[in-house]
Amino acid sequence: MLSKEDVKEFLKFLKGKKVYLALSGGGLALVCHISVIRIIEELGIKVERVYGTSAGSVIGGFFAAGLSWKQMREAALELKNPDDLFGFASRHIILRTFKSELQFKKKGFEGAAIYNHKRLESYIENTIVRYFGRIPKLGELTIPYGAVAFNIGTGKPGGLGLSLKKVFSTESTPEVSLKDAIVASISIPGIFPPKKIGEYYYIDGGVIENLPIVSAYEDWLQKKKFYEKNLVILAVDLGYGGETLKEKGTIKPHDMLLYAFSVEGKTINQYSLLKVHKPRKGSQVILLKPRCYDIGLTDFEKIKDAMDKSYINVCNQLKDRNFLLETQEDIKKARIMLGLLE
Repeated sequence: MLSKEDVKEFLKFLKGKKVYLALSGGGLALVCHISVIRIIEELGIKVERVYGTSAGSVIGGFFAAGLSWKQMREAALELKNPDDLFGFASRHIILRTFKSELQFKKKGFEGAAIYNHKRLESYIENTIVRYFGRIPKLGELTIPYGAVAFNIGTGKPGGLGLSLKKVFSTESTPEVSLKDAIVASISIPGIFPPKKIGEYYYIDGGVIENLPIVSAYEDWLQKKKFYEKNLVILAVDLGYGGETLKEKGTIKPHDMLLYAFSVEGKTINQYSLLKVHKPRKGSQVILLKPRCYDIGLTDFEKIKDAMDKSYINVCNQLKDRNFLLETQEDIKKARIMLGLLE
């Protein structure tokens, strides 16, 4: 268990500031987010708002509803077979792809994916109901919450022609259910079908903001008064980091898609860091990277190990006096990419 003495420099940095939590997408690596929730609870850190994209919207939503890290870990360890989450023959991509082609002809948008939402929605619903008692609306959550998705329109001629980022949140969409907001945010194109809420369809928010620090920052700017505290965003990035996919082995098509999302997300994240990390103006990011190795979308046997190792990774990062190192290195890479640093 992590003690306050172990991370006294980190806690000193947070003192007197607002703390927001931003959780990135990352497929089944979402279980690594649970390690960060564990550290937050062990240290007694007060999180004032939480934001999630894709995988991050799941754990962020559970956290906002009041679930503890132990309850989340228990629910994660109950997942033994990919079929429990993705449906029959989840590992057989050719069979699932053939089925999705037939479904697309019958259902259009709602059948345009390798998997459907049924098992996934059932898991999310059962987990929330078990610990919360019912499915809450966003306006009823314990901690203000935002789930990033992407609006692709109505799917009808004459409908919305412009795709837009959508943040389902406690204030802007209080009547939307937590389950629907999460499913909209995790509807990875080609893997899950778009989620319909009202008259519009939504896909995974990772296409526009894989690490939702800009959404957090913009909310802070809107609510900030001149006399209020400065902001620290604990930004948890589940990207692959320096790893590359193996040329041979068990890599699957949907894992390649998630890897592409991760690479695209890193570029977007670098732009976002330059916009958000402004110490002189009162907003700072602490970038946390708990992911320690590859975990594919159907690698359920790696769940426990991923949670255990990611906890150690983040503990080690926060024990280091230079706990802002990840943030500083990513900002430097962003400046090089944009030609702002020789």
